[in-house]
Amino acid sequence: MGFLFALVKKILKVILYSAIVIAVIVFIPNLPPYTKFTSIGIEPTQPLTGELAINGLLNNAERLLEDKLMGPECYQIYNDELYTSLATGEIVKVSLGGHVTIVTKIGEPCTGLVQEDICGRPLGFVIDNKNKAMYVADAYYGIWKVNLETFKKQLLVSPRVPINGKVPMTFNSVALAQNGDIYWTDSTSEYHLKDGITGIMCDPTGRMFHYNSAKNESRVLLDDLYFPNGIVISPDNQFVLVAETVRYRLVKYYINGPKKGETEVFIAGLPGYPDNLRFLPDGSGVLISLYNVFDENHPNIIKTLASVPLVRKFIARTFHLIENTFDFLNKQFHYHIFEEIVYYVGSFGSAAFLNPGKSGLIQVDWSGKIIASYYNTDGSIHHISDAIVHKDKLYTGSPHQNFIGVVPAPPLLKKAFSTNKPTVKETPKVEVKLSEQIKPKLKEKAEVPKQQQLKENVKKQTEKKEVPVKKNEMSGDSGTKPKVTPKEVEKPKVVAKEPEVKRKVAAKETESKPKEAEAKPKVISKEQIKQQEPEKNLKPTVTKSQDTKGKNIDKEPAVNKIKPTNKDPETKSKSSKDANMKSKTESKVTGQTKPVPKKVEVDSKTKSEDPQKSEKVKVNQNYGESEKKTKEDSKSTKSASKNAAKLIPVEEEIPSDTAKPNKETLKVIKKSGPQEIPNLNL
Repeated sequence: MGFLFALVKKILKVILYSAIVIAVIVFIPNLPPYTKFTSIGIEPTQPLTGELAINGLLNNAERLLEDKLMGPECYQIYNDELYTSLATGEIVKVSLGGHVTIVTKIGEPCTGLVQEDICGRPLGFVIDNKNKAMYVADAYYGIWKVNLETFKKQLLVSPRVPINGKVPMTFNSVALAQNGDIYWTDSTSEYHLKDGITGIMCDPTGRMFHYNSAKNESRVLLDDLYFPNGIVISPDNQFVLVAETVRYRLVKYYINGPKKGETEVFIAGLPGYPDNLRFLPDGSGVLISLYNVFDENHPNIIKTLASVPLVRKFIARTFHLIENTFDFLNKQFHYHIFEEIVYYVGSFGSAAFLNPGKSGLIQVDWSGKIIASYYNTDGSIHHISDAIVHKDKLYTGSPHQNFIGVVPAPPLLKKAFSTNKPTVKETPKVEVKLSEQIKPKLKEKAEVPKQQQLKENVKKQTEKKEVPVKKNEMSGDSGTKPKVTPKEVEKPKVVAKEPEVKRKVAAKETESKPKEAEAKPKVISKEQIKQQEPEKNLKPTVTKSQDTKGKNIDKEPAVNKIKPTNKDPETKSKSSKDANMKSKTESKVTGQTKPVPKKVEVDSKTKSEDPQKSEKVKVNQNYGESEKKTKEDSKSTKSASKNAAKLIPVEEEIPSDTAKPNKETLKVIKKSGPQEIPNLNL
């Protein structure tokens, strides 16, 4: 009996001494924290049935980049790449191959998490794809705008400037409006994030703000929110949803319409702490991240303490006294252990033992109706602060884990995020338009000065069938006949006078085969000029028949005018008949009976095989008045052609499917008369 009596006595002493200490901590005035502690009413938790029933859809999560980053808090997609904010203060770009690239950092260099007030802590950010800008809410450094092209940073909301008499202490989340304004949240107006435990034990002091980008100022929309966190704007820009983390609910605030300025509860009694909110890309609703999920086996202690202000006051003061004690020692001795104790006592990490081991997501529509819920129950994802679907996988984040959780995206979420893909499809459409704009520029380059035309035709004008004849024309011109090559240069000037003929001739030239246009450099080579010198004696026989031939051609003006406009296959037979009639006139004038039929056969063949060539020759006959101008230009084109031959000697092999010239002399019918062209194949 004596032993039991002594034991009970000791227990009573401990209780008495503890009560005295508690009474001192609770009732002595002017002890930190200097704030209010009142009873807080919280709506009852919804039962975990129906759409909220527990499942394991997020189980067996893959741990991506484990130990390579710390505390991925929030996610965004930009240029089809995953961006996330880290507990070490950086916003990074994560590739699927496992590479991490730092995009920006708001804070200063630091030694680790225990110095997060120096490192910076970006809790939320959004990306403006149109203007290529990022808006970051850093818990310690305020609201910033980052240019994603130059990476220049601009401070929008300072953490040192009071708003309605209070300085924002914990910048949490941002939402970008259509007009460029920003809606953002301050989780508490009294404590920094490193004193998070104290912040949630005290009465609510969180606020929601509207930042006017035109006036560069912020105004308070809602006050006394219980740790406001994620925020989104409705698709019709009528209201804003903000998550009250410690009240387990979402609040709706009207920013436009007849209810502007009014507030109502959007959804309450959530089975966990709502963290970040994500606007679903298909416009169907909102994705709510639940940092922890509670059930009957794991009750929510903080929710129970909400109605007991004295207990909350004792816990807050106790944590604060311990933190202040070690902070004083750290300032005196500068020992890292003291610094770590200060950090872990005040931060949310000290409440890790209260973790129930479950986390989840809830999908709701814009009326507050729950569509589906997704849970992790195997502990592979300790917490979920944000989630996003990218390439059919669901990526989850948490500020207190050193990896990115990855699971296959559930079908409903995959469908809700499917409209993220059109942003990637826009780039090929732009490229197609640019390619279409390049085509007319290439056509304009075809009409550049004549010296550039001779060089560019080697690469660009690869669609002409009449190359075998042009080759011979140029070879003859390089020898002693300057009048033949001006025909090629003459065409743009003649076409400029008659727009109808220009359209038809240009349309036919574009339909020809590509490879034969490269014959021009071979035509102008020096070796071919030497081979053609013995054939210069043929010129007098041709010039004698020029007058008579010119008369015969003048007798058929009507036929020549009609033939260029004729696009039917009958032009081949007509061109062969004209060639036979011209051969008869040549035989009468020159007096050479044997070689003339051969020349006629060559002309008829080339014309029948290439009706476009015969039509172009006749078009040039009808417009012979422009020869005076081309004679003046012939000298410049001749020198240009010789220079081009020196610069670009090319040997061409004519494909087997193209028309090959006969090994006989060829003739070109001009208004002044027929002219023989030496054949290089002889």
